[in-house]
Amino acid sequence: MQDGGNWRGTLLPALVGGGLLWGIWVLLWRSASPPVLLSGLWCPLALLFFSRWGGLGRGVPPHTWARLDLWVAYFALFGLGVVRGVLRTSLSVIAGKARPGIIAIPLQVRSDLGKLLLVLAITASPGTIALLAEGEILYVHCLHLPAGPDLPGIGALRALLVKLTG
Repeated sequence: MQDGGNWRGTLLPALVGGGLLWGIWVLLWRSASPPVLLSGLWCPLALLFFSRWGGLGRGVPPHTWARLDLWVAYFALFGLGVVRGVLRTSLSVIAGKARPGIIAIPLQVRSDLGKLLLVLAITASPGTIALLAEGEILYVHCLHLPAGPDLPGIGALRALLVKLTG
């Protein structure tokens, strides 16, 4: 069994992460009705269980969860990427033009949490999906191959995740 200090160390990440997942659950259902709220309880409860007994969150410094400025910036960049993807994908459907392909981008993020958040941001944006992380390279399928060697906006997201998670 872990002592009380470690319990508090796992409780904060579980509550923050579980609360965010629960909020996303409610947003996806577009309803705050009691059945939706109750059915979304699995998010914080599962995160609490796995962070307490499954090793989730180990290796992530506690100050990571307290950097609200960086979390707000991450979700702003995340949202901007989704909006950019929606617009580009919509225009491609209307125009009937696409340049699909796979690119290899450097991860530059060291922590597992940082890699997870980067892959989540890429995959959640319409028109891109992360296929494989191999070593320090992430392979991404794009509906529109970028002109340069990187995805638009990914540099700022990577730099932010390095500050946030290492």
